[in-house]
Amino acid sequence: MYTTIKTGGSTVKTGYTPLTITGTTDAQYTVQVYNYGDMVFDHWGGGSGSSNPRTLTLWGDTTATAHYRSSSSSSTYDLNVRAYSTGGAALSMYATIQSGGTTVKSGHTPFSYEGGAGKTYVVTAQDYGSYVFDHWGNGGTNRARSITLDHDVTAVAYYRTSSTSSPTPTSSPTPTTTTTGNALITKTGAFVALYMYPGSTGSTHWQKVIDEKKEHPSVPVVAAFNPSSGPGGYRDGNIANWVAKLKSAGVIAIGYVADDYGTRSLSSLKADADKYKNWYNADGLFIDEFTNKVGYESHYRDLTNYIKSIGMKLTFGNPGTDVPPSYIGTTDVINTSEGRGYISLTDPNLIGSSWVSGGWLGWHKDEDKRNFAVIRYDTSWLDTAFVDGASNRVGLMYITNGNDGNSRWFHVPSYFGSMMDALDN
Repeated sequence: MYTTIKTGGSTVKTGYTPLTITGTTDAQYTVQVYNYGDMVFDHWGGGSGSSNPRTLTLWGDTTATAHYRSSSSSSTYDLNVRAYSTGGAALSMYATIQSGGTTVKSGHTPFSYEGGAGKTYVVTAQDYGSYVFDHWGNGGTNRARSITLDHDVTAVAYYRTSSTSSPTPTSSPTPTTTTTGNALITKTGAFVALYMYPGSTGSTHWQKVIDEKKEHPSVPVVAAFNPSSGPGGYRDGNIANWVAKLKSAGVIAIGYVADDYGTRSLSSLKADADKYKNWYNADGLFIDEFTNKVGYESHYRDLTNYIKSIGMKLTFGNPGTDVPPSYIGTTDVINTSEGRGYISLTDPNLIGSSWVSGGWLGWHKDEDKRNFAVIRYDTSWLDTAFVDGASNRVGLMYITNGNDGNSRWFHVPSYFGSMMDALDN
């Protein structure tokens, strides 16, 4: 297919694929492909999104693979239905798929249905014996879930056990929409750590975040602040003033807490939430030392429910690695990848293939990307190709040149504005 490659606005090469150039390391190039006849560009390979032209930064030999579809062919997508216990065990449970009030498929999980692109279907999970429907993988708690197919979707229903049997519904309940904190993330946005005190030097970092948010009002920004490894023992008026400035600019300001990998009591975490709400009017909590072990889901779900009950908006869990799918809905956002340097867009923690022993190969693609975040540090330059590709995987990202000596939490990277530009595209 006809292709152009440019750098700095100048055309480097044009022609028909396959097309090769010898580029300069760390230089940025844009690759644009064109439609021909009935063949229409669809997406880039490797999970790199569908933006055309695509921006690439060369740090080695790089292949950009464009995928095309036929504009004349009708599109269908798979709607897969699965069921698990809240402990992570696979279950065979009865479910139905309806379109326009008519049942188009029913059966025991797991099963699949090939649906029309753009059509809306209602998947209803049924109880059986001691197994009672608890929630969907996207956090919704109504057993009838409405899904519009714009890609292959896997609807995962989670069940808890009950001492008494629940009758099977004779008709499908009316589906409802569950509003979660990640609904505030209207597109892939920026997370940033503001652990530095907003004094004469530190305030310049806080101001940079405020200025960039005002410059890019449509890009969600979530900032975590940390008075004293938590809310501390008293209200700091200066911090409260700067938190108010963040919020006034449209930044979602959340307070830092550490959970000691699930061992802190719910009452102590609630007490921290109360302090952040009463002293700083924080929008939520950033939960560090967040465990990914099966069995702690209710611990985080109960904390999230409490936070919402006192008027906060968002919870952000930070295990820094992948979690079982039973964690979806326990907090609004979960960071599943934290570490040094850039990673592949098919990294197991980024796509959810770390739990292959449990049969959950690449399960992130079946969930709303706003459930996930990525944090990468010690990156001396901004790779906009990574930003573009990761935007298809996560709802929030934090990329910083801060190093492993905790400076990544105590300064805003010099290229933060460029990252906001990239997210605003």
